[in-house]
Amino acid sequence: MTPCISELRPAFAPLAAALARRHRLDPQDLEQDVWLRVLARAAEGGLPRDLTSWLRALTLQECRPVTRTAPEPLASLPSAEDEVLAAERGRAVRRALARLPGRCPGLLTALAERPDLTYQQLADRLGMPRGSIGPVRSRCLACLRALLNSHRD
Repeated sequence: MTPCISELRPAFAPLAAALARRHRLDPQDLEQDVWLRVLARAAEGGLPRDLTSWLRALTLQECRPVTRTAPEPLASLPSAEDEVLAAERGRAVRRALARLPGRCPGLLTALAERPDLTYQQLADRLGMPRGSIGPVRSRCLACLRALLNSHRD
């Protein structure tokens, strides 16, 4: 069964926003242009069966005139899909990080925010012995990896 257009918006909006950023467009304008074309197509005689793929292709088509006049090569930028997936991975890591036990959230957050800190600086910042930073870090990363892998399955 073909999904309803309103059901597609939550999945479509992040892609449209990423494409708009990539092509230096206003996200609301891009989304509005796409939905106007969707409504026009629906009025002309119906929408394609694979509405999700068609909507993605239509969104890319709406960006095409911009890509011909872009000042820098867009191929050097990550794709909009890559940006959306990276953002989703980041959200998944943050959710998993919040579920970790004990000192893990604080330690891993400190390491991510300031990778240049020495173990002594981390120990001082977190109030833990310098010698325990490495072993705790290893256990925390193993727990984080297990949480992330359990949500993939």
